[in-house]
Amino acid sequence: MTTQHPDRAIWPPSAEDIPATAPGRVPALAPVRRPATPSATHGIRATTDQPDPQRQRPSKPDPGDGRRRRRWAKGPATLALAALLAGATIGLGLHPWVMPQPGQTPTAAAPTPPAGALFTQRQAAVNRARLPTPELANFASPWLGTIADCSADAISAAQRGNGETTRTRCTAGIVTSYWITYRNLADREAAQARYRAQATTTADLATGVATPTQRSTTAGRTVQYIEYAYRIPSGGRGGQIVAAIWWSDPTMPIAGVFTCYWDDLASSWMPLRDLWALAASTPVQR
Repeated sequence: MTTQHPDRAIWPPSAEDIPATAPGRVPALAPVRRPATPSATHGIRATTDQPDPQRQRPSKPDPGDGRRRRRWAKGPATLALAALLAGATIGLGLHPWVMPQPGQTPTAAAPTPPAGALFTQRQAAVNRARLPTPELANFASPWLGTIADCSADAISAAQRGNGETTRTRCTAGIVTSYWITYRNLADREAAQARYRAQATTTADLATGVATPTQRSTTAGRTVQYIEYAYRIPSGGRGGQIVAAIWWSDPTMPIAGVFTCYWDDLASSWMPLRDLWALAASTPVQR
């Protein structure tokens, strides 16, 4: 059994498929007839030199054969291209993820907050709820994520400063902070005058103290800023020096105070100023 080549069309060959030099191919022109030569035996015609009329009849190619041959000659390439396109179509249908789909862009992931941000936000919310008024909570907001353990100061009204109506105590490590409301602006201004007077004698207790001034915070608030120090007169800590920063909104009867033992600050204002500078928008001496 003859093995057929899959890349060749199976079709009966026409006259155009046979080379001109192939055996049995009839030339396009009729052959020259030779005169019959009498053979040695008279009366008997030699048949070897006479062509057979059936064999000498020129074959007329079927005009459809050429078209069929040309059509089938293109068959292998056409079939191969069709198979390639069909395979690509099937591949795309089965694996649509191979090629990018228009209009499908990856959604950017939400940025991850820095470490500690969520804790700081929650701590600030808790501290805000423990301050007595919204005005005081807004005033203290730059530090609410840093301080902790806020509660109403346990001292009696008689022990509070002149004109104070509330005093909330919070801690920040070695620092104790107080958030104060006054009865009115006059009482707040009287407190400011007392702390200014203490600032004039502070250089002898805590060197490097800054001069009382006005400063601006990141919220655009202008505050009265005073650094001062005092010595504890008696008790278990008697004789120790306390360094403090007092500041207040000049338009509201509220104020904040940071206090710390001078020894815990390593005899330097820099750590206490650094804590206060969380709300500062202008350079602070450190």
